[in-house]
Amino acid sequence: METEILTDLYQACFYIVNGWEVLAVDCIPIGKTASYQITLQGLNHTHLAQVWYEKKAVANLWAFRSAYAQINSHVQHAKRTFDLARRYPGAPL
Repeated sequence: METEILTDLYQACFYIVNGWEVLAVDCIPIGKTASYQITLQGLNHTHLAQVWYEKKAVANLWAFRSAYAQINSHVQHAKRTFDLARRYPGAPL
């Protein structure tokens, strides 16, 4: 199994459609806002990365839509948790 950390939501969806699983979504503070990083785990990273960066990625639209909804849900939850922790330090989340 290989692990990859991504910040590109669409690339993460492409990996998920190809059998990778989400291990974590973490927020990264950037000034007054936050970005995110998605940690994924799966097989065949070299091939998937090559296909992605050569702009030859192809996926079933319904599977991609489902992966997008899954990842977006994780990202929104991570951002909400991060914002609450920033506003109310020490509060239970």
